[in-house]
Amino acid sequence: MHEFLTFKSGNYYFNENYDVSEINSLLVRATVLNETITDLPILPELATKIEPDIMYSSIAGTAAIEGNPITGDDVRRIAQGEDIEIYTQKHKQEIRNLIEAYHLLSGVETSDEPFIVSEQLITDIHAIITKDVPDENNIPGTYRNGIVYVGDDAHGGIHKPPKILKDIQNLINEFVTWLNSDDVLQTDPFIRAALAHYYFCVIHPFWDGNGRTARLLEAILLQSANIKYVPRELSNYYYRNVDDYYIAFSKGIKLKNDFTPFLRFYLEAVVESLSSIKESIVFFIRKFTLRDFYRNEQQHKRITIRQLDLLNLLLDGHSSVTLKALHVEKPFSYLYNKVSTQTARRDLKKLVKQDLLQIDEANIYHLNFRALG
Repeated sequence: MHEFLTFKSGNYYFNENYDVSEINSLLVRATVLNETITDLPILPELATKIEPDIMYSSIAGTAAIEGNPITGDDVRRIAQGEDIEIYTQKHKQEIRNLIEAYHLLSGVETSDEPFIVSEQLITDIHAIITKDVPDENNIPGTYRNGIVYVGDDAHGGIHKPPKILKDIQNLINEFVTWLNSDDVLQTDPFIRAALAHYYFCVIHPFWDGNGRTARLLEAILLQSANIKYVPRELSNYYYRNVDDYYIAFSKGIKLKNDFTPFLRFYLEAVVESLSSIKESIVFFIRKFTLRDFYRNEQQHKRITIRQLDLLNLLLDGHSSVTLKALHVEKPFSYLYNKVSTQTARRDLKKLVKQDLLQIDEANIYHLNFRALG
């Protein structure tokens, strides 16, 4: 633990210790999940889909925590140069800034050596995030000199960060030195990223944009440590669980020398995010394998070309169908408009018998995604 005495705000603590009994099982799960995802074969088709989707939803998530209403789909449109009139110029500028900041994140290279954080990086991130966003006090990349209050009674109480410029400058200097110290550099990358996020928010050095800066700093440290997808995905979890996010900060601040509450919340976010990403990748690989399997079944005359086309339609997103829908709903009707109901029924029954489809109590046919085990 590192303790620092400020001029006007008392003692501040930077502490890398935590309750091992509460944290280690989560940390092990996070590590194993990341290694699993790293080892999975990521097809180019999947990479080109999943990475932009995560980025746009993440930008929407980190902005929404601060009250920005722009959705992930609209973030994509703004990134493509569209000006969406229903949003304020302030909200749109915040999104444009975050898009630029995420491009900075994309340029961070992975390394076996820990990423060294500089004060310049912190002020650069903030300058990008708050550029051209109107605020009567905030100057991009410049620390505040005045009082702010963080939090509220509903989320565990109000935190009063340091209030004078000199204390903020000294605390940021101490924070960066501590974050780059041998003890912290040797901690697990997940832990170090959480420390950076948490203690930066405790200092709260800017008038505006502190949360977004902290989350991007966290993302840079994770990205540099070759943590897949999570650097962007975490903001979505924080937004979905925003009350718990704020409460975790408040609990840690009250304890002063123990950031276990925030670390537990953060690692739960990491584990859920990695689990979701793993499921998406495995599902995509399963679909790719099934498509190849269906083609092989047709080549060996175990299914017809029409049955192959039906399975591929279901695989492309129409994952369930009824007998009636084969004749009246597009795109299925293109296959079955000249086929009798009896023939359509035989197709479905045959695919069920071969365990390629499954039928439920409502007589709806579903793809069996586990046809290969």
